[in-house]
Order: sequence, then C-alpha cells, then structure tokens
Amino acid sequence: MIKKWILPSLEHLHRLTDDTGLFQHAKFTIPLRCAGYTTDDNARALIVTTRHYALYPKPQTLQLLDRYLAFVLHSQNDDGSIRNLMNFDRTWQKDEPAHDALGRAIWAFGEILAKPPSKIYIPLAKERFDISAALIEKQYPRGLSYSILGLAGYLKRFPHAENIRRYMSTAADKLVVQYIQNHQPGWQWFEDILTYDNAIIPCALFTAATVLGEKKYLQIANKTCDFLISNILTNEHFSFVGCQGWFPKGKPKVQFDQQPIEAASTILMLKAAYKAAKDKKFPPLQQKAFDWFLGENDLGIPLYDPKSKGCSDGLGAEEVNLNQGAESTISFLLGLLTMREGKQV
Repeated sequence: MIKKWILPSLEHLHRLTDDTGLFQHAKFTIPLRCAGYTTDDNARALIVTTRHYALYPKPQTLQLLDRYLAFVLHSQNDDGSIRNLMNFDRTWQKDEPAHDALGRAIWAFGEILAKPPSKIYIPLAKERFDISAALIEKQYPRGLSYSILGLAGYLKRFPHAENIRRYMSTAADKLVVQYIQNHQPGWQWFEDILTYDNAIIPCALFTAATVLGEKKYLQIANKTCDFLISNILTNEHFSFVGCQGWFPKGKPKVQFDQQPIEAASTILMLKAAYKAAKDKKFPPLQQKAFDWFLGENDLGIPLYDPKSKGCSDGLGAEEVNLNQGAESTISFLLGLLTMREGKQV
C-alpha cells in the first residue's frame, strides 16, 4: 500500500512553471531557464494535471492545466504536426531532432476528452485532436503507443467514432508488424534494443485489446509484458534498463542510469494489463514498480523528495541524480495518480 503521507502534490510543478509553461530541466530544485521548454514535457504535465483535477478539483490545478494546454495548442502547426523545443525567449528551435511530441499531444488531448475539467474543454480538445489524427500512423513505436492511449480517451467521450477506431487499429497493427519483424526465441520485443519508456508499448497494445476486442493485440501484449518484466524485475525489486547504453539484443542489460519514466510506464502497463487480462499477478507488481520511487531499488535510496515534492532525475551507480527536472517529477506524479485511480491506497 502507498504510504498515507504521500499525496500527489503539484508544488514542484508550480516551481518549474512560469507564464509560458513547464521548464525542461532543473539544477537541484531550481528551474534552468537556459534549457527552455519542450512540448513533450508540457503535454505530459497536461495529462498529469487533467488526472489530478479529476481527483482533486482545485483552482490551482486548473491554472496549471490551462497553462500547459496553451503551450501544447501553440506547438501545433496548421498541418497537425507538432513543434517540440522552445527557447526561453519563446522562439521555436529549428531543425530539431526526431521526437515523440505528436504522440504525447494526442494523448493529452484524449485525456482531456475523457476527463474534461468542464464541458467547455471538449470541443477545443476534439478540434485539435482531429487536426493531428491523420499523422498518427507516421510515428515510431512510442509515438504510436502514446497516440493509442489518446485514441482510447477520445473513444471514451465518443464511443461511436468509427474513424478513431480505425486510427487505433492502424496504430496497433503497426506495433504488431514491429513485433513480428523483431521477435525471436529469447527476444520477445518490438525492436532489437530496449531503450526508454519501454513499458508504454505493451501498455498501448493492452489498451487496444480492451477497446477493440482484438485477441492478437492481447497475445502480443502479454508476451512482451512478460519478456520486459523478466528482464527488469529482480527477486525483490525493479531494476530498470539504464540509459547509459540500454539493452541491445544479445548483449548484457546496462544497469544505470535508471530513469523515473520507466517506473511510470511500468505502472501504466500493469494497470492496463490487469484491465485486459484480469490476472491477479499484476496489481502487486504495480505496487513494486511504484515502490521503486520510494527506495525499493538497486541502491535502496528514495528518488521522491517529500520536502520539495519533486523527484530525482535518475538512479546512478552510486547515488541518485539530485536534479529534479520536469520528466522525473511528472513520472512520479503520473505513477502516483495511476495508483490512486486504481484505489491502491
């Protein structure tokens, strides 16, 4: 069970947010203005504040939600594509590298449709979702996966939207193709390497299986979920794939630095798995994944900071990264809110 004193406080998000949006990085708890902002982070913060407001409808939460929504709206081009990197002077960076911001924006719009703070948000979120929807199938696996979660939110609001169901089917089928092309005995995965936010891909297929009732999605979701868990769960705790080299097929898994985003997506995956498969093994694993934030990890050191209400940026070989940037704090909050939605407290 989650300790009763841990509440999903937005205090550190307030600290990292100005009148433009959420800063990407921090030095300790202080925002780094030189690093600017990303749509990736503001979309994820929009998801978190939408979920937070659904549970705790307070004016301060709605203020943050509106600020992140304004940022994501501004990131959308007329053709539906999404810009990601913004400088502190509010100029968009040119020639930015490939990113997953479109998928995360779709997820955020879908989250608002599923859990709108009020009815006036619905037409805006639907309009902006529809503008970008045709681009969903052009994304890489993680972008496809974020989009599937957004499509599920859209269908909660508009369950008879057949075009949205087709978009979800197309995105899920592309993940199936990725699996077919890359899996082999001993390697049940969508790519030839495990990198970042791994669990979000099986999570998306579990979600598509629940929404669309397709057995092939559930079968592959189960296989890839089991494969991932077998490689990140020790006898006592989770030990996620480290970002200093990842886990290429045929080579040892890199242990450090482990990122909070892995714990959050694992919590989401296990919730979606339980909903789709009704296997009682999943809720205890979900709790273990959350406990990684609280010190049930390879170093026995908590990443969550009860004083700042933020989360350390990573688990290194000898210590935690003391910086508390956007992604890590959002990941903690998303994990905690998911647990509370599931009545795990």
